[in-house]
Amino acid sequence: MKRAWLLAFLLATSSAAANEISVDVGSEKPVVVDTDKPLKLALFIEIGTNSAVQSTVTGVKKMAEKYGFSYDVFDARFDVARQLNQMETALFNGYNAWIVVPVEGTQVCDMVTKQAPEANVLVAHATGTACGRSSMEGDDLWSPGTLVYVGGNETPSAFKAIMEKAIADNPGHQKVGILTGPNLHPITVSFDKALAEVKAAHPDFDVVAVHRTDYSPPDNQIKTQTMLQADPDLNIVIGAYTNMSKGAVPAIEAAGKQGQVKVYEAGGTEWSVDALKSGAIEATTGFYRETAAETAVQAIIDARAGKKVPRVILNDGHGLLPGQAAGAVGLVTKDNVSAYSPESP
Repeated sequence: MKRAWLLAFLLATSSAAANEISVDVGSEKPVVVDTDKPLKLALFIEIGTNSAVQSTVTGVKKMAEKYGFSYDVFDARFDVARQLNQMETALFNGYNAWIVVPVEGTQVCDMVTKQAPEANVLVAHATGTACGRSSMEGDDLWSPGTLVYVGGNETPSAFKAIMEKAIADNPGHQKVGILTGPNLHPITVSFDKALAEVKAAHPDFDVVAVHRTDYSPPDNQIKTQTMLQADPDLNIVIGAYTNMSKGAVPAIEAAGKQGQVKVYEAGGTEWSVDALKSGAIEATTGFYRETAAETAVQAIIDARAGKKVPRVILNDGHGLLPGQAAGAVGLVTKDNVSAYSPESP
């Protein structure tokens, strides 16, 4: 009887071990994945009303339809305390993988790099960084303890590319207005670093106004009107995302300054394509949040299957535009817009 019991115990133990795999996430202990349990994914987003963020949700939805896993979306509404509370709740509700787009990367750092992996949760970042890494580049965008970072088109070098495009198009002294998102948001931190470097290198790039916004076109329209009224000689507006342009362009038109005030942005959308063709904006950058979300999900699925996953996947996991160098953002202008397929409205 003892031998039979021992044999049954060993077989059960062997079977359980066979259904678990260890995933290296760069921390002291790996994440242990129970492959008998289906994927249950939590998607943490910064604000659900933003068109780019909606593309992230679309990417996860498409992958869920393809692979048949369950997922829930947690909208922080640009409130990091809310996002942390959502993560704490998720830890106790059976999610075995997270995709995280942080409202503020430093405050979620311990949760995504320690608490979640210690609970055997695989964490992927899709466009948003954690742990103060939003001003970094390349491999440094990945936070140890997480599975993968997918993104790269919201780094300082990406924002510098659009600023330097504006400088190249407009030589000499220029008065510039800036539209960004909320303080401490990872994109804002990255944009601010790029702006400081460009200002230091180009004294004629005269930034006369910087406005924080909530990313909504109405707020950006109001802020642009304020800039135009405060400085009638303003001749360039640069925004951290296309929603800034969606507000800036009608403000410029209402002021009768089409052609006098040129608009540059990051994060090209369907609207951006039309605006480039009409001349409402001068340039944008490639941005693929739907692809980034799909790539993050695929990384999680691959890791659960025992496959090795890269720490960092750049260009949001998307193919390069013609002439775009690997590791650099793709600039989109009227000349090459026909080669660009936007993923957000």
